[in-house]
Amino acid sequence: MLELSSLRKNKVNLNDYPLAQDVDCRILMSDFSALDIEALEEILFSPLKISFKKLVRTIGCDESELQTSLNKFASVGLVSISEDAILVDKEKRKYFEFEITRFDPNFKPDMEFLQGLLRKVPIHVLPNWYAIPRTSNNIFESIVEKYLLTPHIFQRYIHELNFGDPTLNAIIQDVYNSPDLKVSSSDIISKYNLTAKVFEEMILMLEFNFACCLVFEKEEDHWLEYVTPFNEWREYLCFFRATEPVCIDPKDPIEREGESDFAFIEEMSSLLLKAKAKAIPAVHSPVVDKLVLLKLAELTDGKLRSLDAGDAWLDLSLENRALHLYRHTQNRILSLAAGERYVREAEKSVKRVLHGGWVYFDEFLRGVLVPLNEQSVVMLKKVGKHWKYQLPSYGDEEKKLIRATIFEWLYEFGMVTIGKCRGRDCFAMTPFGRFFFED
Repeated sequence: MLELSSLRKNKVNLNDYPLAQDVDCRILMSDFSALDIEALEEILFSPLKISFKKLVRTIGCDESELQTSLNKFASVGLVSISEDAILVDKEKRKYFEFEITRFDPNFKPDMEFLQGLLRKVPIHVLPNWYAIPRTSNNIFESIVEKYLLTPHIFQRYIHELNFGDPTLNAIIQDVYNSPDLKVSSSDIISKYNLTAKVFEEMILMLEFNFACCLVFEKEEDHWLEYVTPFNEWREYLCFFRATEPVCIDPKDPIEREGESDFAFIEEMSSLLLKAKAKAIPAVHSPVVDKLVLLKLAELTDGKLRSLDAGDAWLDLSLENRALHLYRHTQNRILSLAAGERYVREAEKSVKRVLHGGWVYFDEFLRGVLVPLNEQSVVMLKKVGKHWKYQLPSYGDEEKKLIRATIFEWLYEFGMVTIGKCRGRDCFAMTPFGRFFFED
C-alpha cells in the first residue's frame, strides 16, 4: 500500500512568486556571452547612473558590442539608456547581484546559495510551501531539519515528490543517474521537446524543491547551462559512488568458509542430531557455545545433550532455523560485547552489496554509512559559513563491530557467505540474505 504522503500534491506553487519576471531573466541569462557577463559585473558594482563611454573604456570593447549587451539588459528592465547615461534599476540590480554568482568559475550551488534563492520568495509564502510552523525562529533551519537533515530523510523526500508532471521527475532521474551528476540544459530541452519558457519554469520548480539547480560553465566566449544537484547532496552522492565496492573478478581464487550458504546452521544441526540420541563429548567452540546460549542443548561435564527446544528447532526448515536464531532474544555476537541497537545498525551496511557479488571487506568498510557512535551519524551540518553532510568516523571498536556483524552474526544465519581472496577477507550476500534485506 502506498504511503499517504506519496500521494500528496507538491506544495510549492509558483503562482505565489513573480514567475514571469524571473523566467524572462533566466531565458536572457541562458544566452549570455562572456562580454555580457563582463558588462553586467561592471554595471552591478557601479553607481545607479553610469557613463556609456566610460563603461566602454573600462571594459575595452567596441561601442556596438556594449550596445548589444545593454539592449539585452534593457529588455528585462535592468537598464535604460539616455544619451550617454546608463540608468540602472535598483530592484533589478538586486536580482542580478544574486544570479550573477552562478557565473563565478568557483560557484557551487550550496546551502548558502539556496538560502539566497529562498529570500526571493515572499516570507509569508515559505510556511505554505514547506509546511513549517509560522512561529519558527529560523525558517531555513526548519526547512533543513524537515527535508535535508540526513541522506535518508532527503532521499525519502525526493522519492515522494509528486509534481503531477512526470517530466519533472524524469529530469531528476536523468541528473541523478548521469555519470558526473550533471546534464546539459540543451540535452534536457531536446529530449523532452521543451520551450525555453517551460524549461526555465521547470528548473525553478526543481530548485525550490531542492532537487536540482541550474549552473553555468564557461566554454571559450560563451556559457553553457547544466542541471545538477545542490552541492552538499552532490558531494554525498560522489562519495557514495566512489566507495561502491567493486566485485571481485570471478576468476580470482576465493577460499570459501563452508560449502553451503547455511554452513553454520548445518554444523549446529549435525552436532545437535548427534546429541539428540545421547550425550556426546564436546568442548567450547562457536557452534557449541551458540547451542548452549540459545538453550537448544546443554553442556555438562564436557558432554553435550540436546534439549526439547533443540528437538523442535531441528523440525524446522533451514531458513526457519536461521530466522529462529536471528529473532531469539538471547542471541548475540559471541566474540564481543555489542548492544542490539548497534548490531542492527551495522547490519544495514550490507544493503550496499545486495547484488550478491564477492567484495573485499576493507573496500566495503570505506563506504559504510551507519550510525555506530555520535561521530558516525551522517547529518547536514554547518561549519563556519558552509554546510556539509558530515561523513562517518569510526574507531577500532566500531570497525570490529562491523566485521563481527558480517563475519559472525550474519554468516551464522546464512545471510552472507565469507572467505578469503589473495589473503584478504571477503564476503558476499546469499540469496537468503538478499531476500531478507531488500526493502
